Amino acid sequence: MGNRGRLTFRQLLRELRDDRRNPCYGGSFVFLHIFVLPFRYIFNHRISFYLSGIIILRPLYWIHLLYLNHLRIKSGVEISSRFHLPSRFTVAHGGGIVFYPSSCGKNVFVRQGVTVGNNGKTMIGPRIGNNVNFGAHSIAIGDISIGDNAIIAAGAVVTKDVPAGATVAGVPAKVISRSGL
Repeated sequence: MGNRGRLTFRQLLRELRDDRRNPCYGGSFVFLHIFVLPFRYIFNHRISFYLSGIIILRPLYWIHLLYLNHLRIKSGVEISSRFHLPSRFTVAHGGGIVFYPSSCGKNVFVRQGVTVGNNGKTMIGPRIGNNVNFGAHSIAIGDISIGDNAIIAAGAVVTKDVPAGATVAGVPAKVISRSGL
């Protein structure tokens, strides 16, 4: 699933630092870790993915998965622990987020209630480009591609490819603009 591969400790620290400096999450690290559940989930998801790549730390990985499951229930964010989150992946609000793409670019912005995954037929999730913005309660399912700089409007149901720079809205989603972000 996703970008499976070994992550070095230096890459992990770089990703955690980028998450901390993300302008969507204001405040100190302690404040973010205590009060911003989506930040805490992403932080621990990155650590879990790192631990999964080191055989000697595998027992610690399984313990950490239990904690990640606790955070999943508490924050309402569900992302496969086998999926490597890209740089600057942002969850603005927790609650009802299910995120299982086959690949994902950088600077992806996800709001509450977003569902990304397979459609039950192909068992392959969407391929998401860079700088994609998901509106609240939007859905992207199936073996589709979402181009760079795309905007998925709130409540949209995307079942077909989205071109780069397009804004899609509606059920089923249709392109309403090609100007992008």
